[in-house]
Amino acid sequence: MKKKKFTALLLVVLTLGLALAACGGGSNSSSDDEAKQEDKARTLTDALDRKVEVPATPKKIVAIQNAGELYALDIKPVATTDYYMGIYPDFLKGVENIGGDKPNIEKIAALKPDLIIISDYQKDMLTNLEKIAPVYTTKFGVTPDEQLTDVANLVNAKDAEKTYQEKYAKETEEAKATLKKDGIENQKAAVVQFWGKETYIHDPIVFGGLYDAGFTPTEAAKKNTETKAISTEAVPAYVSDADQFFILTPEGKTTDDVSTLLSTIWKDIPAVKAGHVYLVDNDKWSNYTAPSREYQMQDAIDKITKK
Repeated sequence: MKKKKFTALLLVVLTLGLALAACGGGSNSSSDDEAKQEDKARTLTDALDRKVEVPATPKKIVAIQNAGELYALDIKPVATTDYYMGIYPDFLKGVENIGGDKPNIEKIAALKPDLIIISDYQKDMLTNLEKIAPVYTTKFGVTPDEQLTDVANLVNAKDAEKTYQEKYAKETEEAKATLKKDGIENQKAAVVQFWGKETYIHDPIVFGGLYDAGFTPTEAAKKNTETKAISTEAVPAYVSDADQFFILTPEGKTTDDVSTLLSTIWKDIPAVKAGHVYLVDNDKWSNYTAPSREYQMQDAIDKITKK
């Protein structure tokens, strides 16, 4: 009798154990399925109208382009070019420098990336890079918001994009409030770029951060829709109605040529006579990205209100 009861009890225990094991196995299987789903590759169409299979969430990105967008999304690549290393030195600390306009292919291959990002104007690199990892091309010249959205979708970081845009909107309101507090409202601003021996002007959209802060372009700037070189003698007319005058120079430092122009040909420009001239960093102001726009706004506010 005792033996029968013991046997029955043993069967119950075994049955229960098997049931629990089955439940546990089902749970692990579900977790595995979810993990596989998260790692499942996606097929995206890039700027060259190519179908590119990319990881659902890339982990080892080589950013030959668009390191600025990755910075905005707080996603550190494993490698980028010396151009971006100079703009975002703190963020890119520890990241591999793969060189300049013609990056080091051997270095890239050694990193074993799971995604490489280039711009559509760099399509001549595709043949070599495709041998290493999936290569996605972004479109050169689209707006900072379009570029950020494209990269956020590529690296599966839409939430990070939303967070960044909310932060920028808040900074814009704070910038306007700061200017208002300092009695600076409804003013015009002009921007020229001094590079080498040439002076360039750009479509005002390139300096969206400055104008998002509350400034408006000069009348001449409003009419310009391209990047072009102008003579130093033409600059006074271009900035004649500007309350604030920004000059892009290498690293935002003065040069003998700029100093000479400000004391001769440009000395009668109203903004120059008023002392409202600011030398700003060429690379950080002109790379036409969301972080560049943010930098323009913050840098302009700092220079104007703390002068």
